[in-house]
Amino acid sequence: MDKRIVVILALILVAICLIAGGCSTFTGDSSLKAWKELLSLTPESETANSQQQGTSLEDLLLDKQAEGQDTMEEYIVVFLYFADETGSSLVSESRRIVKKEGIARQTLQELIKGPDNNQYKNIFPTGSQLLDINITEDGSCIVDLNSEVRKVKNAQEEKLLVNAIVKTLGQFPTIKRVSFLIDGQVADHIAGSLDLSEPIEIVHEQ
Repeated sequence: MDKRIVVILALILVAICLIAGGCSTFTGDSSLKAWKELLSLTPESETANSQQQGTSLEDLLLDKQAEGQDTMEEYIVVFLYFADETGSSLVSESRRIVKKEGIARQTLQELIKGPDNNQYKNIFPTGSQLLDINITEDGSCIVDLNSEVRKVKNAQEEKLLVNAIVKTLGQFPTIKRVSFLIDGQVADHIAGSLDLSEPIEIVHEQ
């Protein structure tokens, strides 16, 4: 009787151990597999997603910044004067530039760059530069150019160059007269044909 009880108890214990061991093994394998998947897959996926989201956010911020700059900037249309295709007279060309302090300086720099229309001719010799421009309270505008402007080919080009500058600056009501410097020195002429010893008065249209 006692032996049978012992045997039964032993069988029960063995069964419990087998059941417990089997469940434990299954659970352990599943847990181990799950952890391996998390360790091997999750970081890569999260990194890829983070990089993708980061790039998208960066692009979005840059786009918004560009849009903000475009919205904040105000533009103005100015008129620049160039030689016509025959080189005998001046023609005007409109150009859209950012409206900011020093608009006269910016306009002259655009003039020196030359026309967008390929039928017009740039009056300024290659290498010409605007060194400085000053406008006094009484409306006198002093334009300082480098000596490359003296390389105009003839009297006609010299006249067109001076008139192009005067007409371009004449669109600004605050400018009443224009005088010239070459490399910071008072210029009586540019190439010898046109007297610039006195400021050129601008007549504004009413």
